[in-house]
Amino acid sequence: MPAISVIVPVYKVEKFIDRCVESIVNQTLKDIEIILVDDGSPDQSGMMCDGWAEKDERVVVIHKKNGGLSDARNYGLDVATGDYVTFIDSDDWIDLDMLEVLLDAARKYQADIAECSWRCIYSNRIEEETDNTGEYVVGDNIFALRGEIEWKYFKPIACNKIYDKHIFEDIRFPVGKLHEDEFTTHLAFYKARRLVYIDTSKYNYDRTREESITAVFREKNLDVIEALQSRLDFFYEKGLVELQPQMENLYFHILLDRLYKCYVYGIRTERVKKIIHDTNEKYFLNMGLPLSPQWKYELSILKVSYGLFALCRKYKTIDKIVRKFKFVLYGTSCC
Repeated sequence: MPAISVIVPVYKVEKFIDRCVESIVNQTLKDIEIILVDDGSPDQSGMMCDGWAEKDERVVVIHKKNGGLSDARNYGLDVATGDYVTFIDSDDWIDLDMLEVLLDAARKYQADIAECSWRCIYSNRIEEETDNTGEYVVGDNIFALRGEIEWKYFKPIACNKIYDKHIFEDIRFPVGKLHEDEFTTHLAFYKARRLVYIDTSKYNYDRTREESITAVFREKNLDVIEALQSRLDFFYEKGLVELQPQMENLYFHILLDRLYKCYVYGIRTERVKKIIHDTNEKYFLNMGLPLSPQWKYELSILKVSYGLFALCRKYKTIDKIVRKFKFVLYGTSCC
């Protein structure tokens, strides 16, 4: 049984797959299983995966019908045999000692999850996510869930971690959703008895492809609202009272940001209308929520008018308008 199963979803990455797999097969930790999941890729990626399997007996290739990133990861989880599992996106790569560093940390601190930081690679620069102090931070599941909200130490990202395989016994990634990591990391953190974070960058996140594409906001970007709602509901279900205020503020922060972007990009679908309706009902039936004044103001304006809400966001005049017309805002029905 290998120490770590490395799961790599593969789709239309013939220019990048060799770099990714090479960084895995050359790891200082040799006791690994490499699962390449060809997700129905129409280019040469699948054949290139087969080439790696011929060269290295640790490489296992799965060819399947296209189902998306989550589906490919789930296929990998179904066949993984390692004590730990990790995920690597096929256009990224890892430092040659990443798996050894994470495994050593997991064993030393008896952690179910070990996490390192990452660096973003652009065409003209490299951005480190951390100061690379080399510090080790150890905590329990509540500490990690709080860090996930605060974007500190333990982040809602799947790829920069190793997980004890039992963590994923009953967890799978949501098929057909964007922000799949946001749907799952809190579930993994909650199941962990102990986690360790290493303040050093070992994962290389390739952002060069994104630079050549104009960033366009799509309706699918609203999936993050569903993901955060599922996390908030999970906190309610588990009685994690100490985390709920922070999570509620994060939820409304992202929700209002996405609704504003929908307005800017002219997205007026039934899904958007339903989110606005549900938001108004949810907030105004629970006005005692410990939200920041800013979110309360913006929610009040959203109840009056979607257009006015967007206008206020654009010109950052929320406080002034709300203070002037507060008596109207709280007594006016949604339009």
